Amino acid sequence: MLASLPEAPAVGHSIDYTIHSPDAKNPHRRIEVHATPEELRRFEADGFLVRERLFSGEALEHLRAALDEVVEAEAKKDGFAVGTSRRFGGVFIRQLMDRHAAFHTFLDCAPMISVARAMLGPQVWIRDTVARVTYPGQPNQETEWHFHQRVVPSPLPPWFSFPHIVDALVYLDDLSDATGPICVVPGSHKRIESDLPDDDFADKPDQVALRVPAGSVVFIHGNLWHRAMPTLPHGARRRLVIAGFAPTWMKAPPHGRIAEDGLIARKIKAGGDETRELLGAQGYY
Repeated sequence: MLASLPEAPAVGHSIDYTIHSPDAKNPHRRIEVHATPEELRRFEADGFLVRERLFSGEALEHLRAALDEVVEAEAKKDGFAVGTSRRFGGVFIRQLMDRHAAFHTFLDCAPMISVARAMLGPQVWIRDTVARVTYPGQPNQETEWHFHQRVVPSPLPPWFSFPHIVDALVYLDDLSDATGPICVVPGSHKRIESDLPDDDFADKPDQVALRVPAGSVVFIHGNLWHRAMPTLPHGARRRLVIAGFAPTWMKAPPHGRIAEDGLIARKIKAGGDETRELLGAQGYY
């Protein structure tokens, strides 16, 4: 069963794009952006944007139930245990859209897609949908400081293309001190010559801890420094789904592959141009 769409925040403004390509089927596109120009300027400068309670009610409950089904099915199939690595504890599952149709709601979620298109251009796709679940009473339910996408060499070549991506972090449970807030370092996505050491859990003087209610979405640039604080024994389960948006010409991450006749493959076959583009099947030369 598909999750119903969230109630969208008011459209902040429109962007009229023209795609200068001889192969563009729809070269003129108007994007009704669910964010104001000032919010996008702050997103560009800080590397993150918060949308509280973007999913609520039935939409939120559908996503929760779907993720619980996927976790239960994976546990029965593989018998995996909750990860207790100090660097990245918890349960990780990739390719959620290929595992449960409820996550196809992201393909129609204008509040998410429009922000990605405003920041990355009109042609984007969802490269992966990833879940992370942490549990109270388990050790090391946290992450070290990290970023998701950066392959920037030093020195910079004259024609180097920066790998910009937008990750939408959809929190299905409240983020509190007990469940584990997310900490971010504003502006760190622009520190292209600074590296993060392994096993770095120390507080940083410019970090910001984000505590948001269930159903909220935190958009981050893929290069932003961030970490998840631990889920504490007196806390509750913390369920996160990440929808990773990238330009259509950026290849998929190396982790996990969609099934040849799975949900995504069938959706691509039956879908229109926009759906096929959002699933990475077209929109590039």
